[in-house]
Amino acid sequence: MSEMLEEVIVDPALSGDMFLKFSDEAEMLSVLFHDVPTEWETVTDEETGEVTKTPIAFESRPRFANTDIIGAIYRPTGNTLTDDEGNEYPEQAALEGFHVNIRADEPIEELESFRVYPNAPVRVWL
Repeated sequence: MSEMLEEVIVDPALSGDMFLKFSDEAEMLSVLFHDVPTEWETVTDEETGEVTKTPIAFESRPRFANTDIIGAIYRPTGNTLTDDEGNEYPEQAALEGFHVNIRADEPIEELESFRVYPNAPVRVWL
């Protein structure tokens, strides 16, 4: 006997799953990533014995644990193109923006200005 799964519809405005659109990759990186020190130089003052640690190497890491970078999204234009071998294929055009999905327990207020509500997302959290 097969079981039917009940479909649960969640109001996207209340969900922690956020679809975000940035103007470009640079804007996305500036908002969603930060530099974290990964290596330090340790200096001990010979007179006072005071130890100072100074970061000397950094790594860019996501600020949010569940970050899914999609990038450019392409949709068919309705035109058909033909390659050099005579094969036809649908022409694709990039939508405006650089796209990212974030999964959180609740919406993140500082990201609301980048939030979009697509009718047909290209990728979703399962």
